[in-house]
Amino acid sequence: MPIKKPRNLDHVRRHNIPQADNEAITKHLQDLLSPAIYTQSAYY
Repeated sequence: MPIKKPRNLDHVRRHNIPQADNEAITKHLQDLLSPAIYTQSAYY
């Protein structure tokens, strides 16, 4: 019976699953980021 090598976890493909949407966090991020995004879009 062959000896198994230990797995190197750096080479394991990870599957990212998005978390459930939290309306309070989404609203807070939009309030923080929207002014900066609109200001930067004026330069394009």
